[in-house]
Amino acid sequence: MSAIAQGSSRPTLRPALARFGWATWEWLAMPLHYRAVHRLHVAAETGDRARLSALLAPTVSVVVDSGTGVASGVRVIQGVADATVVLEHGFKRMDGVLVDERSVNNQAGLIISRAGAPIASVAVDFTGRLVSTVWVRLDPAGRRHWNTVYA
Repeated sequence: MSAIAQGSSRPTLRPALARFGWATWEWLAMPLHYRAVHRLHVAAETGDRARLSALLAPTVSVVVDSGTGVASGVRVIQGVADATVVLEHGFKRMDGVLVDERSVNNQAGLIISRAGAPIASVAVDFTGRLVSTVWVRLDPAGRRHWNTVYA
């Protein structure tokens, strides 16, 4: 019997191929996520509740962190109906407030600023093509780089 048939200790290519496959998927999916975040932003900003609801997973969560570092400063909103209301309110056009599509935590996200100072960062997670979680960090004063959000 050959050494391969007996289960030799020779490393297999399967883990390397799996990592390559995942990295390739991430590379291909990244532009899709940025376009999806753009659609989310536009639907919420314009108040198009039907379009916004269609972008959200049925079990969507919006996690709002006040940035104070205490557990009582974190709120979780679940479900499409409540999430649409929160997102519409948060992305509503107001004088002096700019919602900019940028990378947050090295993924598609949004930076909300007032008078040039960031007041919130928004990271978006996906399950397939639908938004599964929206992470909102208010008062991101602890941020040192645009691509890093400190929890």
